[in-house]
Amino acid sequence: MNLIIARLDGKKINYLRYRHYIEKLVRDGIGGFIVFGGEYEEIKNFIAYLQSMASEPLIIASDIERGVGQQLKGATLIPSQMGIAAGFDLSKERTELGTLYLIVIKEALSVGINLALVPVLDVNTEPENPIICTRAFSDNSEVVSEYGRFFIKFFESHGLLTCAKHFPGHGATQTDSHLGLPHIADDIETHIKPFKEAIKARVSSIMVGHIVTSDIKPASLSEKTINELLKQKLGFKGTVLTDAMNMKALMEYKNPHALALLAGADIILHPEEPYTAMEEIKTAYKQGLITDMRIKEAQRRISRLRKKIKRKYRIVNEENISLIHRAFKKTVTVVKNEIDDLNSGQIVPYLAGAYNEEIKKAFQNYFGSAYDLKDYKPSNAMPLIAAFTNIKAAGSEYLLSENQNTMIRKIISNNKAIVVSFGNPYVVRPFKKAKAIITVYDSHELAVLAFLDALNEGFKIRGKLPVKIEWIDE
Repeated sequence: MNLIIARLDGKKINYLRYRHYIEKLVRDGIGGFIVFGGEYEEIKNFIAYLQSMASEPLIIASDIERGVGQQLKGATLIPSQMGIAAGFDLSKERTELGTLYLIVIKEALSVGINLALVPVLDVNTEPENPIICTRAFSDNSEVVSEYGRFFIKFFESHGLLTCAKHFPGHGATQTDSHLGLPHIADDIETHIKPFKEAIKARVSSIMVGHIVTSDIKPASLSEKTINELLKQKLGFKGTVLTDAMNMKALMEYKNPHALALLAGADIILHPEEPYTAMEEIKTAYKQGLITDMRIKEAQRRISRLRKKIKRKYRIVNEENISLIHRAFKKTVTVVKNEIDDLNSGQIVPYLAGAYNEEIKKAFQNYFGSAYDLKDYKPSNAMPLIAAFTNIKAAGSEYLLSENQNTMIRKIISNNKAIVVSFGNPYVVRPFKKAKAIITVYDSHELAVLAFLDALNEGFKIRGKLPVKIEWIDE
């Protein structure tokens, strides 16, 4: 069981049956857990309890790409990785970015997370990528490598172990591997480069994606990808994790957990049923398909990871709310502006896509009114169209609908209009004729408040566009 990291659903830990199930996994030697959801203090106490039960330190992992607040209520959200690349110039602002990242590190270590499943080192070369997009730093491998190196060295030096993902690169796909199996024909060297740099930066672990590249099998099940390319050719000595094994990308493959271990994966991450996965691996072992040598190698690599967890680390100072606000404000990117003073006349906001009532209220408080796009009415006021998209697992909110696109094009063709994208920056591609185009890389209330503040100040602080926008309305 120590080769498996199982799901820990924080929203269920107050149910007695679920707690007993998690406790049984610990007693049976589970390698650790990947944490999803829950209240910060409750999760902190439960993880401490589980660690006290375990015979050796549990690996506690979590997807905290946008801070611990991405998973746990009561913790802090920071900008997406694309927002970080837009807002922070590494040649000048390493200290400021480090201060922001220290908030994430402090909250993660304090709650008990010891392996951050970040950074995302995918190079987002596909504008219609439904699952990477703003999770990536950029569509440029050099930029991804630069920010990835900084991230890994900073986090590891402060005691939070990192996991680069999704090897050998998920950035060129139009398929979400939570829903299907992506096939990539792009130049793989472009996508591998950030992982080479991550290895040089001594990243603790690398996650292999469910992606078909140069082999007929998904990378996560491919000995050619994991053993030959990652471990032998690239010389990676750390721990290799699969991507979550409950994803639909692998639904056509029998015995995927055993195949992943056979291919060179050291940790089987997030199987649907941990005990079923373990029985599958045991059966393959008894049949001689998985050797003692392969099991021992995986255990050695996991053991090296655990030894890092045992160290004592300095806990950083309390977070600064104004720093978080400034960080989001720095991500606001003015792609185009042909309006002399954006605050000079009346502006009426129209919201489209995946927004909520809190977001609508933020616009109402600033402008005095806010409407859904479908309620658009021509007037003498300047329309501000705010498009909200979400990049998330198995999500469908990463694009606007064709009806919304058509309506926005009609509005900007007849008006002096502002278009603001919250989330996926590629949604602005059909709107080149808008007089002002602004991109923000997150789609929640913190990002909206930062945008409104930046607008009020006349965009004195502004980000740089970290991806190429190929206009499609010409």
